[in-house]
Amino acid sequence: MARGTLFIIPITIADTELSQVLPSHNTEVIKPIRFFAVEKIKTARQFLRKMDREFPIDDSTFYEQDKHDDYSYQKEVIRHLLDGQDVGLISESGYPAVADPGYLIVAEAQRNGVKVVPLVGPSSLLMALAASGMNGQGFTFNGYLPVKEPDRSKQLQFIIGLVQKTSFSQIFIETPYRNEVIFKDFIKHCPSDMKVCVALDITGPNETIVTQSIADWKKNPFRFDKTPCVFILGV
Repeated sequence: MARGTLFIIPITIADTELSQVLPSHNTEVIKPIRFFAVEKIKTARQFLRKMDREFPIDDSTFYEQDKHDDYSYQKEVIRHLLDGQDVGLISESGYPAVADPGYLIVAEAQRNGVKVVPLVGPSSLLMALAASGMNGQGFTFNGYLPVKEPDRSKQLQFIIGLVQKTSFSQIFIETPYRNEVIFKDFIKHCPSDMKVCVALDITGPNETIVTQSIADWKKNPFRFDKTPCVFILGV
């Protein structure tokens, strides 16, 4: 029996029409799929309905990652793939398996010799980096800085040293309500000639991507709201 395919299905990052960020080819690939490994069932269902109002939600099976702390759902997903069924991987936002727990499913698929097909779609991290004007040849995604001090300052000082030594761009994300906190940390700890890119609401109606030196940011502080943001530190 032929094995199924694991399709990595990107969704919108912001409140955007699907046609603006996703090719129509994705819809044709997704329509026949009836098994999905998702970060949140509600988000996945909303996306599928937005993609196709007639999508048979009730005839589909969803495995929600956040509901399985032991990741036992992976065995069920892999069983479907080995039995010849295609499976779609859907994140809460943007591109699955990048800064996302979905990579665990992809790793299991690879270990079992299952074909993995990444569909075309937006990644806020790569889009921010491309628009930042910073080093796109060498970069590191750091995720979140530690919440508490002194761990946060120590980690940031270490990363600043890496930028100075390697010139690699350093990418960060933060929960929206803490955007101001991480930005102030950059202002406080980074040398005045180091650059910070603020990439806010990527693909959304208020998309803003600005790169300036710390010295310039001190003169013109950024005003944050509760919109998702990507930060890049570099030279």
